[in-house]
Amino acid sequence: MGLSDTLSEGLSNFEKYNNKEIYRIGKEDSFNFVVTGRLVSAAAGFFVIIIMLILTFSSAANSYQVAELGGVKAYTADVIISENSGPSFSGSLNGEGEFVEFGHIVGESEWDYTSNMRISHFEVVVDWSASGGGGGGRQVSLEASSVNNTAGESQNGQGNGGTITILWPVNQLPEIVSSNADTSESFLMSYETEGEWMGGKFTYISESTLAVLTGESIDYTITLIYYTWEFDNNGSPPVMTRCFISKSKSCSLISSSVISFTSFV
Repeated sequence: MGLSDTLSEGLSNFEKYNNKEIYRIGKEDSFNFVVTGRLVSAAAGFFVIIIMLILTFSSAANSYQVAELGGVKAYTADVIISENSGPSFSGSLNGEGEFVEFGHIVGESEWDYTSNMRISHFEVVVDWSASGGGGGGRQVSLEASSVNNTAGESQNGQGNGGTITILWPVNQLPEIVSSNADTSESFLMSYETEGEWMGGKFTYISESTLAVLTGESIDYTITLIYYTWEFDNNGSPPVMTRCFISKSKSCSLISSSVISFTSFV
């Protein structure tokens, strides 16, 4: 007997079984329900499908846990910048060539922000004005530097007075940041960086043309302003959305509330 004959005979027997009455519930003259082979086959098939679905979801659950251990979470946060007042002092320079040094150059610890891990940038500011003299030629200079960059930057000022500001970047973040991390804490820490010990020098470079007749001096106030960053979500309850990718590249999404971040796992 060939394979086709065997299959044909098997299908024929299966069809006979499906049409066969297996069990009868009830009486002939009243309600009765006939259990045929077809109903038995259908029930068996349905049971097999249920078992397959259970095994499938069990496998998906296992891949979910594996992705949790080695998966990647993508976080997004709004960046809020705050202005803060640092040290400030005033004084006078009474002759051409005089200067004053401050901050790390002279060991002033109040200018040391190396332990602050969330500095966006600094501003070293000098407000100055001249007394006496007159005419052109008056010039001052502000230099700003840090322990890590002693060369620093400088700007000059001329005239009867004004304000000189030197911006010193440390870690200037965009308005919105996004990156991958294992936890919200590690996401936050990935943007933290050591601050700076700032300092500088203010110099009375040259007098005005009439200073020789009347005398002249420079009054100044030097101030450090520092800007810090924080992560925020505009006051609304943020959402963490986790997507665990299994070996089959399928993705399951689960949402839960978190404090400071929007997370896509």
